[in-house]
Amino acid sequence: MTSTNHSRQQILETASQLFYQKGIQKVGINEIIATSGVAKRTLYRHFASKDELIEEVMKHRATEWLRWFETAVQNRGNTPKERLLATFDVLREWYASPDFRGCPFINAVLEIADASHPAHNVSVGVRESIRMQIERLAEQAGVENAKSFSQQYLLLIGGASLMATIEGFSGGANYAQQALSTLIDSSLQQPQTQI
Repeated sequence: MTSTNHSRQQILETASQLFYQKGIQKVGINEIIATSGVAKRTLYRHFASKDELIEEVMKHRATEWLRWFETAVQNRGNTPKERLLATFDVLREWYASPDFRGCPFINAVLEIADASHPAHNVSVGVRESIRMQIERLAEQAGVENAKSFSQQYLLLIGGASLMATIEGFSGGANYAQQALSTLIDSSLQQPQTQI
């Protein structure tokens, strides 16, 4: 990694951590510069404004989070149904981690509160990526209307994430997993009976 790429990566990772721990609006450019150990000129060479930095941090975080989620789910089950249910095992562990401060994508949307901000689009993109992953697994599991199922899944993950954020309770993933199990069973294609 070149020195230029290294300093850009350092800024992204520092800003990502600070935004997540303290909130996007509460963290200023000077704190990012001081914590990352880069010069102000270096930061502005990579990111022309705080809004641009926020967008790039969200893209960076989205790539990392989606890669982590997909790999963790893939390693959890032998069948598509097991993998669908395992999504909440993975999320439960994330919710229970000591540095969990809520879903960073929901947090960003709520904090920025401007649907035209690029960070909003990144968050919507993450939601759609999760939905598509679930839709694929649902199709493989034999769910009848996988697209509708994936939208219902998003309600479960949103509720569990919100419960973990507000109440500091990772057990919401258990309830969501139970609801998901019922949803899967009621959504499976029924074999055609011969007359």
